[in-house]
Amino acid sequence: MRGGRLFILASALAFSACAVPPDPKRSEPPAEPSTLRTSPGFRLDFPEAAVLFDHLPGGGEKSDVPAPEIQTPKAKVVQTRAEIPLKKEPTFEDVLKLQKDVAARQPASDDEKLRLALLHAAAGNLEEAERIVSGVRSPANKLVPYVELFLRRQLGDHKEAGRLLARFAEEERAAAGFGIERAELITRVRRFRDYAPAETDRVAPGGDVHLYVEPKNFALQRSGDKHTFHLRYEWKLVDDRSVEQPVPAWENAAAGDREDRITSNGPTTEFYQSFHLPLPANLATGHYRVKITVTDVVAGKSDRSYVPIYVMPVERPR
Repeated sequence: MRGGRLFILASALAFSACAVPPDPKRSEPPAEPSTLRTSPGFRLDFPEAAVLFDHLPGGGEKSDVPAPEIQTPKAKVVQTRAEIPLKKEPTFEDVLKLQKDVAARQPASDDEKLRLALLHAAAGNLEEAERIVSGVRSPANKLVPYVELFLRRQLGDHKEAGRLLARFAEEERAAAGFGIERAELITRVRRFRDYAPAETDRVAPGGDVHLYVEPKNFALQRSGDKHTFHLRYEWKLVDDRSVEQPVPAWENAAAGDREDRITSNGPTTEFYQSFHLPLPANLATGHYRVKITVTDVVAGKSDRSYVPIYVMPVERPR
């Protein structure tokens, strides 16, 4: 019985201790139940819970405090630096390759073939250039003979090259036509285009007019290996009013002095003639022109040229 009373007394004391109100001067959070607490004065302190800014995984309440805004960098297009490549200078090989492509695309064009042949010839590919020229379908093309001439000379065929050159010269002479290349006052002459021009056009009355005349593209009359050209000359004196003045010495010149008929063993393309033309002693002072007419008898064509002179006044003795 005694043990039972002791148990009841202890239980009453425990309940009375729990019923005592806390000290008003000290506010403490209610103690959490723990199986480790054995005394009213024993207490465990835990840190305050951190404020939640958003829902927690699996549940939880959203806090009224706004969450800090996280700055996320925005992606954008960034242009890299672009540089213009250095310009490449074309080489001869580039030009040759380009012309090969052009000729391959236009196999019927003789002009493109000839351009390609010329490029091959310039590069030293003479056999290839000759092969291309032989494939030109139009022999009448004006470029073909010139390309052939160049290739013949480069390949050492000088005889054929000379024949082609003579043919070109004859065609050029025929196309240009007959004419007077030069007519000048001179003091002396040695050979073709080797003369001393007069320093002045002043001539005394009764003086001598020395002329150099060079015809060009005169026709040749061929007989076997012989070639003959025939030229005829005429001179007139014209004053400053374009009126012809009579000069008996010129008009009565011998036939041999008025023409040339020359035969050579080969074709002649260069020729000159010089004349001493005396002026009348009573010629008035003033400006004149010597009108020179040269006729190509074989071709039946003529050309004329004018050489100015000034007749000085006569010095009278005092």
